[in-house]
Amino acid sequence: MDAPPSSRPDPPPDPLLSELQEVIAYYDALAPTYDADRFGNSYGAYVDGLERPVLRAWLKGPRVLDLGCGTGRFLDLATEGLDASPGMVQLARRRWPHKRIHEAPAWSIPMAAGALDAVFSMHVFMHLPLPVVRRVLDECWRVLRPGGVMVFDFPVALRRRLVGHQPSGWHAATAMSPAELRGLCAERWRLTERRGVALAPVHRLPPPLRPHLRWAEALLGRTPLKHLASYQMVKLEKLG
Repeated sequence: MDAPPSSRPDPPPDPLLSELQEVIAYYDALAPTYDADRFGNSYGAYVDGLERPVLRAWLKGPRVLDLGCGTGRFLDLATEGLDASPGMVQLARRRWPHKRIHEAPAWSIPMAAGALDAVFSMHVFMHLPLPVVRRVLDECWRVLRPGGVMVFDFPVALRRRLVGHQPSGWHAATAMSPAELRGLCAERWRLTERRGVALAPVHRLPPPLRPHLRWAEALLGRTPLKHLASYQMVKLEKLG
C-alpha cells in the first residue's frame, strides 16, 4: 500500500536549481518594481511594441505557455505561464487570477508530453548557460505536439563583438552566433522565422523620438540587418 501523501519524503533537491538560486533571488527582489522599472517608460514601451506583434503573428493554437512569464507581461498571449521566481509568480497570479501560473524551473514543465501547441520564452535564455538552454529546449520539445512552435529571443553575438560589450556575471551573459543556434536546433527543430530587435541604440535617443522610430525598426528587423540587431527572436517548429 502506498504511504499517505503527507508521509512521503520530499523529492531530492534539483542541483541545477540550486546553481541558479542567485538568478531566482534577483528576480524575487525585483518583482515588486519590475513592471514600473522595466516597462513603465518609453524604452520599455518601445521594446514591447517591437516584440508583441511578432509574438501575435507566430503563436498559434489553443494551448500556449509563457515560459519565464515573470509578472505576466505577455500572459494575454498565453493560456498559462511558468516561472521559477516565487515573487514573480505571486504577482502574475494576482494579475491573471483566472490563468494557471506554475512555479517551476523552465527545464521541468509540469505537463504531459505533447500537451502544448506553442511555447514562448522572452528575455530568459540570455541569463542561462548554453547547456541549460539546451536542456530547456529539450523539455519544450517534450511538451509540444508534433509541429508545435517554440519562440525565444537571445542577444546577437556579432553585435556584441562589434560594440565591444562584455557582460559581467550571469545577467544577460549568453549571446548566440548562427552556428550556436543551429547547434541548439540539431535534428529536433526546424528554424522557420527570425527577427532582429533593437537595431538602433534606443536607450541613447530622446524619448519623444522613440515611437517614431519603431515602425522603421519593425521593417528593418526582417532584412539581413537583423544579424546586427541587439537581439533576435526566432521561431522553431518541432520535428518528429
